[in-house]
Amino acid sequence: MNNPSITQNLNTANLGNVQPSQSAQLREGQLFHGTIKQLYPGEMAEVQIGNQKLNAKLEVPLKAGDSYYFQVKATEPELQLKLISGPHTQGESQSAKIGSLLDTLQLTKTPEMRKLVDFFMKQQIPITRESLIAAETLLKQTSPGQQQEALQSIGKLVSLKLPITPQLFHAMMGVETKAGLQGVLDALQQAISVDSKIPSTQKMTIQAILQQIKQPLLEANGGNLLAQTLSTALDKSAPPELRFQAVQLLKSADILPAQTSLANLSDVLAKLVSSSQNTQSQMTSVEKQVVQQTNTTFGFPIQTENASKIDPKQLLTALQQATMGATKLPVGASAELQRIIQQMELPVGVKTQLSNYLTVHSQTNETASVLLAKFSDTLFSLATKQMLPSQNPIPTSVNSSPNPMYTGMPALLQSILDAQGGSDKLPALVKQAMQSNVQFIQSFLAAAEAATSEELSGSTIKQAIQSVLVKLGVHYEAGLASKELHISQIQDSLKPQLVALLQEGLAGTALREAAETVVSRLNGQPLQSTESGVQQQLIMQVPLHLQGKRIDATIEWNGRMKEDGKIDPDHARVMFYLDLEALHKTVVDMQVQNKVVTLTIFNEDPTLKMLGAVLQDRLAEGLDAEGYRLSAVRFKQFQEEVITPTKSSLATDSGKQGVDFRI
Repeated sequence: MNNPSITQNLNTANLGNVQPSQSAQLREGQLFHGTIKQLYPGEMAEVQIGNQKLNAKLEVPLKAGDSYYFQVKATEPELQLKLISGPHTQGESQSAKIGSLLDTLQLTKTPEMRKLVDFFMKQQIPITRESLIAAETLLKQTSPGQQQEALQSIGKLVSLKLPITPQLFHAMMGVETKAGLQGVLDALQQAISVDSKIPSTQKMTIQAILQQIKQPLLEANGGNLLAQTLSTALDKSAPPELRFQAVQLLKSADILPAQTSLANLSDVLAKLVSSSQNTQSQMTSVEKQVVQQTNTTFGFPIQTENASKIDPKQLLTALQQATMGATKLPVGASAELQRIIQQMELPVGVKTQLSNYLTVHSQTNETASVLLAKFSDTLFSLATKQMLPSQNPIPTSVNSSPNPMYTGMPALLQSILDAQGGSDKLPALVKQAMQSNVQFIQSFLAAAEAATSEELSGSTIKQAIQSVLVKLGVHYEAGLASKELHISQIQDSLKPQLVALLQEGLAGTALREAAETVVSRLNGQPLQSTESGVQQQLIMQVPLHLQGKRIDATIEWNGRMKEDGKIDPDHARVMFYLDLEALHKTVVDMQVQNKVVTLTIFNEDPTLKMLGAVLQDRLAEGLDAEGYRLSAVRFKQFQEEVITPTKSSLATDSGKQGVDFRI
């Protein structure tokens, strides 16, 4: 099967594509095909290699206009070339040129060696005799159907000045053939489970990371489970034993403090919101003024036009501060709260309920702590229902303050997690629920997973992809160079754990081989990603498990950088190579020019066009919301082989032209 691709030829460090202003990087011992353009005194000559011209000293006088095979004899103090074979006239066949070169180098004329020499001739890439011998061995071990990908992989190793070793070759091949990571991760998981030579703590750490990679939506499931469980704990109409079990589950995952009980749950929740690590830093300037004033006078000097900026998290924090140590809420504070509540983006019924609480409090002997508990119960119940829209639909704008760590989670629930240590608590909650024998907790877990599947969106998929890439440790080396990340965050990923495992030398043969395979495959992605001036090519491989479905994805992004060094979002081409359980091999070619998007989808299923038409309007609406316009969606089968030009227009023009290809 021929995969569509952005370019079929090497486009990095390729002398055939080097601009005249650049200089070729030749090394001693390299072989290349060149043409004598002009002769100079002192045995000097101008030699053309692909699109580039060099001045070099020749061992013997040659004829201008003829082409030869040269070997670099020296680079300092001047470039000196040794004649290997030639002259080759324009009418001479490629086979004759290859045969002549192999005879001179005393290399066997195997089919694999001929393919290699032919490939490097056409690509105009200098290569050494030793590299040809090493490459021939690897090419012989490659199946006939993958030999073109093997040649591309070898060519990229040579262009990047990397040794042609089996490890680096397979790293390149894994990306070049678009082979997913699921298989190598499965092999690693199997090998580590049976290996008895490595320490148990190290084994458990790697197994935990692999589990997180296989469950990228664990946080999303945990968020829904948190809402389900907390909603039950707050529901006074629910059986006490169910509410008790819900609180115990939240305590077992360290989401609630150990001293929490049904009696003090509301008060604990209010205190967690107030003490969350991010509360002070995320406060608006208006809220900071509220807290400052309430500490001394219990007043609320807030202008009503700014009240809509206060969300329920901030409202509960301010109220908790105002009632701290007080028996009653001051009359002035109560009146100001009434005005704030009416200005906030809350459902009408909730506004009425909160206003009634303030009225009752001012007219009775009710204590400030009871009022705080009522506010806490109501606002947290609202937050949990927002997480469960299928049970009690609430406008998404209500009580929402998006956090990159918990996309779509209400601000109150985020505050609990922030106060108790962050996003790690959500996977821990799911784990505790899975280990529980309580039937209703198991039903909550199933409902949480169903809710995640039902609400699967672009932001959820983005979160899953980011989670997998972080846990794989694809950008491990970049993280080491960054001052923004703590070393513990960098080490808590698969790649550094496997590197440490290999360095220690305790692993058995099977585990060592599996670990080496995974590390080499992870290394292949940055090796295949290239940068040439303003042009960028990024390649990522993401193994995804979405609610029981396995997806192997290879993403190839080609685009350009703007003058400020940022990616230009208006012009790009992105290829998605997918291996799906139901649709199997699928390639999505997305071209973006001036924010106009064209999609071409390759798949063997002839019914996909009809099914895809149903979703096209939703796609257009989603793109429009991000400032893009959908131009067309085309469906093609793989036997319609894609032929791309030698140089894409993205690489040669200003980015205002499309990337042309012919079917």
